[in-house]
Amino acid sequence: MKKMMVAGVAMLLMLVGCRKESDSVVSYAFLDNMAFAAADTSFAAKFDVLWKGLNVNYALWDFEKENGLDWDAVYEQYYPQFAALDKQKGKVADKEVMALLEEVVAPLHDGHLVVVITNHTTGSKISASPSHLRLAKDKARQAEYELLEYFIPSLKYYQAKGDVLEYKEVSSNPIQSIIESATAYIKDKVKTLTDKDLVAAYNKAKETLDECGVLIEEDNIDEALQLYNMTVIRYEFLHIPGLVTIESKLADESIVMKYALFKGNIAYLSLKAYHLSPYLDKKFRDEDFPDPSEYTAALIQQVNDTWKAWFDAIQAHHKAGDLGGVVIDMRSNEGGYLSDFRYTVGALVPSGGYHYANARFKRGPGRYDYSPEMPQPMPTLETEHVTVTEPVVLLCNCATISMGEHTTWGVKDLPNGKVIGTRTWGGLCALDSNASYSDNYAGFVGIKDQTPVFAYVPQEVVMTKDGKILEGTGIIPDIELALEHEKWNGGNGPDNQLDRALAFIRNKEQ
Repeated sequence: MKKMMVAGVAMLLMLVGCRKESDSVVSYAFLDNMAFAAADTSFAAKFDVLWKGLNVNYALWDFEKENGLDWDAVYEQYYPQFAALDKQKGKVADKEVMALLEEVVAPLHDGHLVVVITNHTTGSKISASPSHLRLAKDKARQAEYELLEYFIPSLKYYQAKGDVLEYKEVSSNPIQSIIESATAYIKDKVKTLTDKDLVAAYNKAKETLDECGVLIEEDNIDEALQLYNMTVIRYEFLHIPGLVTIESKLADESIVMKYALFKGNIAYLSLKAYHLSPYLDKKFRDEDFPDPSEYTAALIQQVNDTWKAWFDAIQAHHKAGDLGGVVIDMRSNEGGYLSDFRYTVGALVPSGGYHYANARFKRGPGRYDYSPEMPQPMPTLETEHVTVTEPVVLLCNCATISMGEHTTWGVKDLPNGKVIGTRTWGGLCALDSNASYSDNYAGFVGIKDQTPVFAYVPQEVVMTKDGKILEGTGIIPDIELALEHEKWNGGNGPDNQLDRALAFIRNKEQ
């Protein structure tokens, strides 16, 4: 028995020895004390967790090596520098920690990657994103991004000139619009009141709603929603029109969608984010909104009506033989559900999945433990629909990210597709939750807001059918054209990128 135990240990050592690049015997995707405990009080331990966690879970190491990164050399160079922070007396400045962290992550190419470590001496969360660091070096691209990160296409100009035959829009970002209408009502209401207590109550409600607005501007949506719902309950006795409680999922599944039918029967659709499935798919909807409020039920119907208007226009005009073409506006689309692909490009092509890219997965703890490359078909609409043979034009920009980029890629691959705009963000690798770790050695390093080190890491690498990885680079349009932002003037003027798309369809311009 003793000999068998010795043999077993020897075999284990041989197996470990065959994988020198990964000496990990802990999981970096979960709250494993063996991995994270030392990092609570040590910068050197934090770097060790980050380096080893990425070493095991990151899926782009061959690509990084091709681009000149030696990950082992990174450890040798930076471990002593993080260890030196531990020797400092008192608090370590956040900017000093940030400078080191940025140097470590800057060479990486994953467009989604964000690394967060806690400075235990100050309590601050220090974050770094390689894609934002690259952006900061490209001044022209950074200027474009700052203009367009929150860009939402507007068709006011085209409606005013009579170029739009049909129009629908819907926004499921309800808090901001409700706050605006509620505060406007309060301002008018208090002018008519003489009761000082009522005036004070209305003004206090407005003050709290203003706080919600500030939180939204700071992108603290969850906190804003919590404060907003408390305000609704607290001031219910004031009967402020439109002030209703909002399900938290509406903040998570925000969507801004616009449909228009332009002259020449050109069906236009724009999306700010890919959160269609929770509204259009019954399975998703039952999970996210099992008992929707009256407000949410009406919103779900609006989303369905807006998307269906676009889809029905395409079906009817294609069958009638007078469909001019389709425009899908992905400018500043921030991404979302992969399943949503079926409602845009997937609604224009035959059912059965659409293959424009390949993928591989991280399938072991070794740095280069990848699955074989395999086709990565995207979901298509499986209900009956026509195959669009007319021109399909997609608009994109530098703030087109993730699923927005996959839609761009899908249209670029179509024989009747054309992409117009500027180069996309470069974040095409797919992500999932920590639960996917049972299938793939990828996902996250740590748990957000719980572990002293956290990293958002892709679970698969998506590449072109001939094996080219576009991560960190993005998709280059067929027709490169920047938005003339000043002329656009918040939608009050012409949109030169949209004009180019309409001209391409109407005049068959190349």
